[in-house]
Amino acid sequence: MLKTTLLSILSLAALSAAAQEYRGGTEADYREIRRFHDNSVAKNNAGDVAGAVQDYLPRLRVLHTKSTTIRSRDSLEESWLKTSKGPNRPILISEIQELEVNGNEVGDWAYMICRYAYVAVDRKTGDVVSEYQDGRYLALLEKTEAGWKVLLDIDNGAAGAAPDLVERLRTRIPAKP
Repeated sequence: MLKTTLLSILSLAALSAAAQEYRGGTEADYREIRRFHDNSVAKNNAGDVAGAVQDYLPRLRVLHTKSTTIRSRDSLEESWLKTSKGPNRPILISEIQELEVNGNEVGDWAYMICRYAYVAVDRKTGDVVSEYQDGRYLALLEKTEAGWKVLLDIDNGAAGAAPDLVERLRTRIPAKP
């Protein structure tokens, strides 16, 4: 009886936690957005600038606490092309912390709050050439005929928001002594 009660309490706690993280959609909606998110991160890590910018709407806004506002997909592509031609490339880990879906038809929206960690590595040697950094961002998505696209990307500068992701990145790409 005690075992059954404890299992029930743990199950309710897990359901409650899940409800706080994922709201307003179906499991199929969440899977679709997680797949979009994961594919976008993979394109970024592969250096696929052309593919990565297609995950954003042409009228997008990117707001970052450490840089200027980017006001279009073309400006984002221009910025990323400058970075991609340099000697270093960023490696990113990102995970969705909170997701809310307001429909799954063209014109509907969703938002996700994600934690991330990244580091820059030398393209030729693979050596780590920057500090490991982490934070949190919010992305507002819009459903289009081609699937989910980012309309607004806000990095809130929450350094230290994902120390566990930094450790996972350190394990994957350790700095050489």
